[in-house]
Amino acid sequence: MENAKCKDLNPSLLVVAGEASADAHGARVVERLRRKLPGVECFGLGRERLEAAGLSAVADSDALRVVGISEALRGLPKIRRVFGRVLDEVRNRQPSAALLIDLPDFNLRLARRLNKLDVPVVYYVAPQAWAWRRGRVRQLRRRVHKLCVVFPFEAEFFEKNGVAAEFVGHPLTEDGLPPGEDRPNRVAIVPGSRPREIERLLPAFAGAARILKEQVPDLEFVLPQAPGIEAGRVRELLSRAGVEAALVPGGALRALPGSRLALVASGTATLESALAGVPMVVAYRVSRMTYLMVRPIFRLPYVCIVNILAKRRLVPELLQGRAKAEAVARAALPLLEDGKERTGMLLGLREVAASLQSDRRPSERVAGILAGLLEGGGC
Repeated sequence: MENAKCKDLNPSLLVVAGEASADAHGARVVERLRRKLPGVECFGLGRERLEAAGLSAVADSDALRVVGISEALRGLPKIRRVFGRVLDEVRNRQPSAALLIDLPDFNLRLARRLNKLDVPVVYYVAPQAWAWRRGRVRQLRRRVHKLCVVFPFEAEFFEKNGVAAEFVGHPLTEDGLPPGEDRPNRVAIVPGSRPREIERLLPAFAGAARILKEQVPDLEFVLPQAPGIEAGRVRELLSRAGVEAALVPGGALRALPGSRLALVASGTATLESALAGVPMVVAYRVSRMTYLMVRPIFRLPYVCIVNILAKRRLVPELLQGRAKAEAVARAALPLLEDGKERTGMLLGLREVAASLQSDRRPSERVAGILAGLLEGGGC
């Protein structure tokens, strides 16, 4: 019998993106894919950017915004309902391919089910199996048609382990940085984009800001207010530490360009700081349960991706109990001054930023891979 997909004039694509950053990455891919295949129908999980690009959302992706093991366990019933809803839509619509972006705990399980339904999977932003949970390599090898990786060392690692992988460049390099006026006295405070991160890190960053202000009185502070974060709570935590900061709506790139220094939560914002050429001090805290479970199986000497890319401790990283105001301020103070430490970090950040570039836009390369699958229609 002829495959029903072969008859589709307008192929369909499943897209799954949980976080705001993945939503932006996915939206760029969908926009470029539509230039190649104007009739493609996209459905799945996404946020504002993907929906504006034409995604038909089948469930609320907010259930997938969890940090750490304990938070994931509490949200498990909602996550299961979303998973079931996505699978129902896949069975109904029979997509010609799937684009899964990051979110490995959810997406690798979904990829297993998609594989059984003969839906080829393009996975964008790889699970960090090179750092921990190496068992995911086997899952990727079995369940993923093409792995689109965003760090240059990942392609070699995954290919060596039998996974079809391609370095497409990092999506943060896609559109360049927004212009930023040089502000030699400005320090960006970037404690994360999730409520739990704010609660765990902002007190330490705000306390460090107060100490730095005592040492350098003309410093000013700015804090990006991520979507979903209550301004009142942020101001309360700043007030407790006795520090003032201007709140700007949006992500880290609203605060980083032009800043003298950044106090940053470990994660994507550290790459944004590197691309903006802003020296940084990095900190992070997770629940005790998550830390005790993850630390013994984490294989790398660094947690911060900037240090992993630099292959050395380029930026200070203060984790768990070391993420305290005094320690953050102590690491930050030399970076405010024109000297050996600041100059060396700036040079290293430029090298890291250059390593993230590819010969074409990442979204263009991912869209090209998807177009090849969709035009074939699985026939």
